[in-house]
Amino acid sequence: METASAIELVDHVVYKPGWTFTAREHTKRFEGTIVVRVDYPARNSNRDQAPAGYPEEITTYAEFPMVIKDCTDEDLYAALLHVIMSIEEHEAREFLRVRPTHWAPFHPHRANGMRRWAARNGKSDLMSDLQFGIA
Repeated sequence: METASAIELVDHVVYKPGWTFTAREHTKRFEGTIVVRVDYPARNSNRDQAPAGYPEEITTYAEFPMVIKDCTDEDLYAALLHVIMSIEEHEAREFLRVRPTHWAPFHPHRANGMRRWAARNGKSDLMSDLQFGIA
């Protein structure tokens, strides 16, 4: 697939209200690649927000590099669905908490939470969690 075609296909993707998908070429760095940015609405998942039911709305994003050189349109859409599922999983891990302390055992922004989750999924690499959050 050509880079320009992949970018155009990504720009036409629709998911939940408030979710936007934008792509940019990344071929100067890696052959046949794009970077997909997903902006999406969420709730502030900080522990102090939990007792009140997470009232604060935020907009956040994550970026994902993709090799599209040998992709079909269906391959690209499948890769985007994997991106969506990883975002949804990430958010679920932030919001799963235990009363009365509101501890999040698999919190994806905490080293221990990342390790606990990785261990349950047969992984030792914590890098996938690092593409979330804004540094």
